[in-house]
Amino acid sequence: MKQVLIVLAMLLATVMVSAAACGKLPEDKPENGNENKDPGVLRDDCVLSIMSFNVAVDNRQATTGWSARKRAVINMLSQVKPMVIGFQEAQAHEITDMVSAHSEYEWYGLGRESAKRPEYTESYSAEESMVVFWLRDSLTAINKGTFWLSEHPDQPGMGWDAAYPRTLTWVEFEHKTTGLKFFMFNTHLDNKGKTARSESMKLIALKMQELNPEKYPAFLTADFNTKSDDAIFVPINGSMKSTRDMAGDSDRDKNTYNGYSAPKSQIDHIFYKVTPAIKPLRFKVYDQNYGNDWISDHYPVMGTYRYSR
Repeated sequence: MKQVLIVLAMLLATVMVSAAACGKLPEDKPENGNENKDPGVLRDDCVLSIMSFNVAVDNRQATTGWSARKRAVINMLSQVKPMVIGFQEAQAHEITDMVSAHSEYEWYGLGRESAKRPEYTESYSAEESMVVFWLRDSLTAINKGTFWLSEHPDQPGMGWDAAYPRTLTWVEFEHKTTGLKFFMFNTHLDNKGKTARSESMKLIALKMQELNPEKYPAFLTADFNTKSDDAIFVPINGSMKSTRDMAGDSDRDKNTYNGYSAPKSQIDHIFYKVTPAIKPLRFKVYDQNYGNDWISDHYPVMGTYRYSR
């Protein structure tokens, strides 16, 4: 009997370790009306939280510049603690402040003009980067890269009728506890070029297939500068769906772009690759006050998913 109890205790400890590593649903809310006390309890599944956040370039204004907003961003990250974050418009000094406050995150991204990793700095830096953050204790980055949304994706430059150079940052992850793999793709479509947005989505669809031949689950985050039912999404409509539309618990009607005045439109989306392994649980817009009236001219959005083997 004593040996049986020892074995049972060891099994229980293993389950508890797995649950802790996979994490619980953010805010521990009920899933579809049913209490979900431990969604990561099995070693063969995991709960992933994927955030998309246009953190906004530093306009250096008194109420909307980075110096006014950075504490709100840091507070939001402390409270929500996403497993993966795709940032748009991140500048080197913004990245420095976020990483300094949250050393639990690793990150990757390249400057859209220089094609270099932004250096740590406390001084204003103009260049934007498409940056991916991830919790170092939960995930290992197996592979990563950047390409440009243009006719020449392997070199810096603007594409089609775009107003700015646009990049996509991708990372292939392995979950440390379960060994489950997935891809994160993070981008920012052009705000003016209609052709650029359309051609960029064709390129993204092609690149996602090329980079993920094993067809692992994948997530696409962005400030897309358009609604999720726009015709530009036709290239991914057969393989990906909007988390906003598919999650049982969803801030479906909330706008994400506010322009530092009032919620105006839904242009920030998270798409996920349709596969039996991924179940979208929740889509949330983080429009609370975290210490400043405006966390950005966009609200962060996050999808939560159960990933089963």
